[in-house]
Parts: sequence; C-alpha cells; structure tokens
Amino acid sequence: MLYTIKSISDDGVYYLVNHCYSHGTFWAKESELRKSMLFKRAQDAKASLTKLLKLFDEYKNDKFEVVEFKE
Repeated sequence: MLYTIKSISDDGVYYLVNHCYSHGTFWAKESELRKSMLFKRAQDAKASLTKLLKLFDEYKNDKFEVVEFKE
C-alpha cells in the first residue's frame, strides 16, 4: 500500500506530495498523482503534514484524512 493525506478545503480537494521539492509542489489533484508522489507509510505522510502545518497557518482549517492507494 501507498499513502498520502487528502485535504478538503474551500479551494478544493488536494493530496499531499511526498518529495515535494523534487516534484515542485506540496499538493496535487488526484488526477496529477503519480506513484513517486506517495508515501510508503501512513506515519510518514502524517509527519510530513505536521511539518507543513507548522509552516503554513492557512492549512489549519482544512479537513485531513489518510488515504491508501494500492500499488
């Protein structure tokens, strides 16, 4: 299984990107997701979100959930 975080906000639904610097974005739409953008463990996705929330207050009102994808 691969994992990411789904964010639901007034701006739409987006998914947290692993290796955001190499992909050039923190968030992607589901149609833009590739296997390389997903996390191998759910706890890694949660940790990445925690770090991101410390940097960007504007995401704190979004609703988040862990999403699993089959490889």
